[in-house]
Amino acid sequence: MTMRLCTFLALALITHHSSLATPAARADEKKADDAKVTFDGQVRPILAKRCGKCHSAERPRGELDLSNFAAVMLGGVSGRAVVEGKPDVSPLYTMTAHLEDPKMPPNSPKIPQTEIDTLRKWIEGGLLEKAGGAASTTVTPTPAPKNLDGLGKVAVLSRLTPVTALAVSPSASLVAVPGKRQVLLYELPTGKALGALAFPEGEVHVLRFSRDGKVLLAAGGVGGQSGAVVGYEVGSWKRQFAVADENEAVLAADISADKTRIVFGGPNRIVKVVSVPDGKIVHTFRKPTDWVLSVGFSPEGLLVAAGDRFGGLYVWETKSGKEFYTLRGHTKGVTGIAWRADSDALATSSEDHTVRVWNMHAGTEAAKWEAHDGGATDIAFHFSGAIATTGRDGRVKLWDEKGKRAAEFGPADDAGLKVAFTADAKTVLSGDWSGAVRTWPVAGGTGVKLALPLETKLAPLAAIPVPTPNLPVAAVRPAAPVALPTALAALQAELARKRIALKAVEDAAEKLKDEAARSPKNAALAKAYLQLCEAALAMKAEVVEAEAAITAAGSAEGKK
Repeated sequence: MTMRLCTFLALALITHHSSLATPAARADEKKADDAKVTFDGQVRPILAKRCGKCHSAERPRGELDLSNFAAVMLGGVSGRAVVEGKPDVSPLYTMTAHLEDPKMPPNSPKIPQTEIDTLRKWIEGGLLEKAGGAASTTVTPTPAPKNLDGLGKVAVLSRLTPVTALAVSPSASLVAVPGKRQVLLYELPTGKALGALAFPEGEVHVLRFSRDGKVLLAAGGVGGQSGAVVGYEVGSWKRQFAVADENEAVLAADISADKTRIVFGGPNRIVKVVSVPDGKIVHTFRKPTDWVLSVGFSPEGLLVAAGDRFGGLYVWETKSGKEFYTLRGHTKGVTGIAWRADSDALATSSEDHTVRVWNMHAGTEAAKWEAHDGGATDIAFHFSGAIATTGRDGRVKLWDEKGKRAAEFGPADDAGLKVAFTADAKTVLSGDWSGAVRTWPVAGGTGVKLALPLETKLAPLAAIPVPTPNLPVAAVRPAAPVALPTALAALQAELARKRIALKAVEDAAEKLKDEAARSPKNAALAKAYLQLCEAALAMKAEVVEAEAAITAAGSAEGKK
């Protein structure tokens, strides 16, 4: 009897120890059990300490990144890492608890039981990200802000900025360009401003019309902080969906032909395919090794391609998510992706100066040519077979699929960034680094600039430290006669001073550009570089004005 009683008590202590605790202890335990375990509060520190070495964002083993909530929800190559409410089928728990192989961390003792229990409670509690929140296996949909549907008033720009996006409707005479946290819409060919769509999520880096012209896609965000992809219904201009990325601006995006999926990527080196409007993640591709600069669905929607800043070019099956091709050839960033209308060919532009056309049946390079000195920055493939490109040489060029040049336009005001065809292919549009958007008639003629909403009086530039070159001071020779009239000589001296200052700013910007490229996660360097570029643009305008003043003064002197 005594032995049976001891056995009973031992089992009771093992399985129901809380029932023997004091009322105060039981109350404390109940309070602890009721406290919700969240990713930000308790789980992230455990994963960072125990798993961060192998499952970081930089090179996650098994493509499983455990550094942030969204990445954990995505899982890895083996599938989902956690299943809401089911720790026993969640590999993150079962492998950490050494309930199944491979045991984690590898070749190490099991982590403390208290941490394992925390992971279990988090999964059982619904995978909460933060206190008061709820977990989701979606890329967070953002509700449409109030009173932001429809065309609104255009916000005036203090100064022009590089044209980071450009889209022309395939079914209407519409062109979309970025504004000040807005999408500006213009009518073609008149260039009449129609209004602006609100994009409070940040700067616009991507604009795309759906293939039927019924949806306008805008994407962008705030570098290093947040990103978003928004779909507007053409005509009513209401927001159909708004999907937010977790921590980086979106640099590339596209919408499928049936308008049920979007693909996007950016500095986090991940390509995501999500369904809309619910934002559920369909596929996550981690193959890129650098910033994702370009993405695109094939016209029939069977394939999706992406190019990165390192020259990587990848193609996956849209439905299954299986890798279809890795296309090797580009040696620098793949800046643009354009599909032929039949999906049998893919054209790409690159900073390595080249344009390449790829055979999608064989996965081979069908054609390659040197397109732009300094780098090709964008490409468009019209359904007629014509290809348009632009690049750092400021030119816009038309080609056939073999690389034979059909026409050339320009130069533009600065390095070209974006290019697009009108639906009838009679006009090509381009956007450049100086902020100009221009139309180029294919049949010939002068390009016309769109009238962007610019302040008549430029806002003062922020103070930026610029190295002052040490220049030798010429000795004053009072006796020497003045060869030019005093006013003209003064203008030329002022022009020389402005050119020297501009050169100093451009040199400083080039150095910052190199530093920013070496430290892509340093947002401060990128911001300082853009500020110097803005300063250089303003100073270029002053140089042009000074040159015009000298020309006018010279003409006036000649008439005397």
